[in-house]
Amino acid sequence: MPSIRQARVGEMIKRDLAEILQKEITDPRLALVSITGVDVAQDFSIAKVFVSAIGDEQEKMLALKALQGAAGYLRGRLGQMLELRTVPKLAFRYDAGVERGVRMFELLREEERNLAANGGTVSLPTRDVLPEAEEAEDDLARDDPKTAL
Repeated sequence: MPSIRQARVGEMIKRDLAEILQKEITDPRLALVSITGVDVAQDFSIAKVFVSAIGDEQEKMLALKALQGAAGYLRGRLGQMLELRTVPKLAFRYDAGVERGVRMFELLREEERNLAANGGTVSLPTRDVLPEAEEAEDDLARDDPKTAL
C-alpha cells in the first residue's frame, strides 16, 4: 500500500503529465492518450504511468512506443514543474481497465435488453449446464447431519 507521500507525488505526476500531453506534445500518435494512474515506487526512483488510448491494437502500441520514446523529455518537463529533488524515471504501461469496464457495461446492457425481451423473467442455467454444482450439492447433503437422517 502506497504511503501518503507516494500517492501525492503520483497524483502530481499524473496531473502534470496530462497537462504536458495536452498542451505541449504535437505527436499525432499521442492525440487520444489519457493518463489513468501513476504508481510511485517506495524509493521514488520509478513511476509506473498507466495510460489508455482510443484506437485499434496497432494504434495503442504506437502510442505506447511514442510515450516511451518521449520519456526523457517528459521527465525533464516534470522536473521543471514539480518541486522534487529527483524526478522518478517514467515507465509507461497500458491500462486495459477502461476497456474492461466498457465491455462489462456492454454485457450488462445486453443482459438488460434480454430481460426486457423475455418480459422481465430470468432464466437460470439448468443442472445439465453446471454438473459440478450438482456434485457440490450432493457433497453438502452428505456432510449435513440434518439431511443425513
